[in-house]
Amino acid sequence: MNIITPQRLYHGTTDQYVPSFQNKLLNSQYWRPGRDFGEGFYTTISTAQARRWAHKISRSSVLSQVRACVLEIELLAMPADIEPRIFLSDSIAWAEFIMAHRNADVKGQDPCTQHPDIIIGPMADSDTGKIMQEAIQLNRDAQWFYDQITRSMRGRRLDSLYLGNQVVFSSEKWESFLRLVGYNIYIGGRWVYHENASATEHL
Repeated sequence: MNIITPQRLYHGTTDQYVPSFQNKLLNSQYWRPGRDFGEGFYTTISTAQARRWAHKISRSSVLSQVRACVLEIELLAMPADIEPRIFLSDSIAWAEFIMAHRNADVKGQDPCTQHPDIIIGPMADSDTGKIMQEAIQLNRDAQWFYDQITRSMRGRRLDSLYLGNQVVFSSEKWESFLRLVGYNIYIGGRWVYHENASATEHL
């Protein structure tokens, strides 16, 4: 399968992790279970979305001096023989995939017989964690879950374009195909860009 992907992707994080990402972008020991598409390195084609992720992470940090940071990453090529999963839009199948992986909250546990190497698809909206807890407690099905995660906090139905996009790398074999180009740190109310000094040395 030939997949033409965006060359630039963005990852929201905080500035204290920049040195670690400069050393290695994909480190599966830090990937958390119980996320939309399972354990992996989450990116997006939207800088605005990545900035929202970064601000959310920085606000929830127990450290007072951390700053929101967005990594800018270049996808150089595609590895051979990948196992992709692509959701072109929100759907019941997409909701079932999210529901299954949100329910797998133990590291190393995965509902897939063979987890895809890359997953591309819409994000879920609203507070998916709380919705997932309610689904388990009330024994709700995927149709109910789908209806809940495609609505705003005010209950308005959202389409895939509004939900946003995520590109998730689920295998470290992507490491040699990705390059950290630079990163933006939120300083003094604005985003300040820093070029990655070792970018030209990668590959």
